[in-house]
Amino acid sequence: MRHHLTHLRAMDLLMALLSIISVVLVGLRWLWSEHFTPETLSLFYDLDSLICYIFLAHFAYGWFRASDKRAFFKTNWFYLPGSLPMVEQLRWARLIQLYRVIQLLRSSPNLLAIVRRERNETRLAGILLLFFLQIGVGTALIYWVEGGQPGSQIHNTYDAFWWTLVTLSTIGYGDIVPQTEEGRFVASLMIIFGVGLFSALSGFMASLFLQPKKEDSETDKWRHHYNAQQEQLLQELKALRAEVKALQQK
Repeated sequence: MRHHLTHLRAMDLLMALLSIISVVLVGLRWLWSEHFTPETLSLFYDLDSLICYIFLAHFAYGWFRASDKRAFFKTNWFYLPGSLPMVEQLRWARLIQLYRVIQLLRSSPNLLAIVRRERNETRLAGILLLFFLQIGVGTALIYWVEGGQPGSQIHNTYDAFWWTLVTLSTIGYGDIVPQTEEGRFVASLMIIFGVGLFSALSGFMASLFLQPKKEDSETDKWRHHYNAQQEQLLQELKALRAEVKALQQK
């Protein structure tokens, strides 16, 4: 998201994927609500709201970084209606961004070039994508092995989602605990993946503060080039002085 969407970036691909998930969640709530329990429908709504907050954060980040904020808003304002959590009817507007991403993907299908061009953004997009995958897979697995089991504390998909979120965050409130051996095995995997996820996120945040700024890198390149020119000039002066001295001796 920028003034002019001229080339594809990793976050654009992630936002397109989240747009598809958002539209699917809304479609399930509207068209097949009779096939789901009220708790499941509430979970769909909360997941969609979480995606909307990510959309809003992405828009705010793009607006903050834009050199011409007025031009940015004028070009990208139509993303906002589909990003409002409280207006579910406007969620279909997310298909506009999906269409623009598909158009750019057709014109520039080289995904490897996208990864090389924006490494930090690609890492962040990968971490967020991994987070959503772990949330979805963890919720499905723990509900599959624990739901309906005698003595289980997971009674619906909302309980499974809450347990997965708390476990991945490594907080572990202990209000919901797996009771079966299969559930504990899933819990072990979620704990390991949760530690890895937040370690990757911490490493990414640290790299933002430790790596040199782009301006500093450009300055270092210019200084190195300037010093090389100075050294070459000194060598030429020494060679010229040696030639003059040789001519004088003749």
